[in-house]
Amino acid sequence: MHAWEAIQNSLNYIEDHLSDNIKMETLANVAALSPYYFQRLFGRLVKKPVNEYVKLRRVAKASEALKSKEKRIVDVALDYGFSDHANFTRAFKDAYGITPDEYRACPVILNHFIKPDLLLNYVMVDEDVPLIADGIVVEVTRRNLDELRTFIGIEGEVPDTELTGGKATGIATTGIIWDEFHRQKPNIQHLLPNGNELGVLYMGNAREGCCTYMAGAETAGNEHVEGYATYTLPRGEYAVCCFEAENFAELIGSAIFKASSFMNSWMKKHSLTCGDFIAEIYYDTNPDASYMELWLPLSSSQRILKMKETWDKTNGTQKPSLEIISAYVKSPLFERLCKHVETEYQSKPVLEYSRCSMQYGWNVKYKKAGRTLCTLYPMKGYFIALIVIGDREQTETEWMLPSFTEYLQQLYHETKTGMGQKWLMINVTDDAVLEDVKRCIAIRRGKKKK
Repeated sequence: MHAWEAIQNSLNYIEDHLSDNIKMETLANVAALSPYYFQRLFGRLVKKPVNEYVKLRRVAKASEALKSKEKRIVDVALDYGFSDHANFTRAFKDAYGITPDEYRACPVILNHFIKPDLLLNYVMVDEDVPLIADGIVVEVTRRNLDELRTFIGIEGEVPDTELTGGKATGIATTGIIWDEFHRQKPNIQHLLPNGNELGVLYMGNAREGCCTYMAGAETAGNEHVEGYATYTLPRGEYAVCCFEAENFAELIGSAIFKASSFMNSWMKKHSLTCGDFIAEIYYDTNPDASYMELWLPLSSSQRILKMKETWDKTNGTQKPSLEIISAYVKSPLFERLCKHVETEYQSKPVLEYSRCSMQYGWNVKYKKAGRTLCTLYPMKGYFIALIVIGDREQTETEWMLPSFTEYLQQLYHETKTGMGQKWLMINVTDDAVLEDVKRCIAIRRGKKKK
């Protein structure tokens, strides 16, 4: 028996006996190890001391029981191995930051310390071969996304501490975002009647120590709705982890953490590296199971290594070529805009390195007569065009604004004015937005473009 199998046996035993007085000697016997070595191996594989792990699993199970008001809180505490109400309350608040009474009065989605399924860390499967593991069915495949998919929803910041693969506890920030999205979803325009829902994790404009998370649903095209966030999945190759769980709460809880753990090992084994976002696509559910796919943008380690030999986006000492940047962006829109500016304004690209917090790294700048026409920031699958609208461009821009896309109009209104200027950071993901950028550049140059 492998060492991880011995510890998994003890984890299974703990889960089945949370209401009992669990002794260290019993767990060591279940694992067929000495108490000393069992505790050392358990801490190494589970990343928690045995007693602390047992306590965290008890409060996790107790929280489910608290949703029903049939039992008193003290009875729930006793059912899950706590000696009294006070000890239970202290353990619950240490884990989640709220008391059992507060949780019962206003239930929220919680981040639990998930029971590990160590099998997922040590067993590999081939593509398109299902793996059944501790209540979930996992299958990995590769897909090419040929058409952009756009989603509208609500975004918020998620602390990095919550992104530890089921090892952080507390009120789930992603759960709050999902609850708010589902509350507002009936009022959001342009959503497909039976479209998929999306949860996507990316950097965005999140503060240091946080990431941006958006919960949303699919829209028919590139529509933008005022007051809501938009995210477009770029074209390209993806590793897709398909899995089922008993319900939606399980999907965004233990199932997704287990699938993420499995995918981390799977990607390493196949020498693949994930891009700069992770997308969760949710499908229609039925009473028997809930289905979801985890989409990870792919690029091989070898290809990334080859690219970094000539260019590292964040390395200010290694200047790339425009061809390398274009290959990185991998969007015909980028090449078309560069060609347009160079032809229309006889402007040559200047590659600069920016340490600006808005968008650090290498960028492509076009200037004319001492003024910057636009600055292009390379992203994977698309690019960001920075257009500065100053006092001299404001009147013309606002006069033409109704003819721009809804996305550009919304962006213009939401961008704050500083020192008499609006710095428009435009995500160029389709032809319509590209035309917006061209017209903004024309205004910037003092040349009307209709």
